[in-house]
Amino acid sequence: MASVIRVALVDDHPVVLRGLDTALATVDDIAILAHGATLAEARAIALRDDIDVLLLDVRLPDGNGLELLSEVSKRGRPAVLMLSSFRSRQYVAAALRFGANGFLLKTTPLEELISAIRAIAHGGTAFTTDQIRDGQQGFVKLTEREREIVRLVLGGRSNDEIAVEMRTSRKTVEFHLSRLYERFGLMTRVELALRADHEGWLDIGGEAMGTPSSRTAARHP
Repeated sequence: MASVIRVALVDDHPVVLRGLDTALATVDDIAILAHGATLAEARAIALRDDIDVLLLDVRLPDGNGLELLSEVSKRGRPAVLMLSSFRSRQYVAAALRFGANGFLLKTTPLEELISAIRAIAHGGTAFTTDQIRDGQQGFVKLTEREREIVRLVLGGRSNDEIAVEMRTSRKTVEFHLSRLYERFGLMTRVELALRADHEGWLDIGGEAMGTPSSRTAARHP
């Protein structure tokens, strides 16, 4: 008989958590040992020695689940399967970069989810070839100044308003915007705002997510 895979679920939506719990409870070789709804609870669960696989939501009320990956990677366990409602290239890229074992949408069929849990519990991964390709090309890392400018652009601020808030000159703001346009092949601030919002550029903290894990580097050269 196959050994039982000990799983923890962390999601801040009660309906999602209950649905996963009910569905996975029907699988003979999977046992749900812990539940959580916040990043703080996920961090505590990740320190337990009796968890093989952690199913972790990306967006949590007190932070981003991706922020936990580097800590888990240093410890070497549990295996982490990121779950999200959003098909964001930035999320997938960060999951790859910082040590997740897989990334699935919450709409993934149950059979595929179970297969992914089994795969990563035994040392495999649950990234598709498309995710690996897009993720390796898609991670957007911004400087703190660029992050602030993008945040203000998303807030609908004009260049003059951005300059005032950042205590700099309009020319400096225009310089940084021009560099961003050139870097990402954009023409206007509207295109910048749409892409940054769609891909979740600001959803992942800069300094905390600055260094890829050694586990990821070894797994995805």
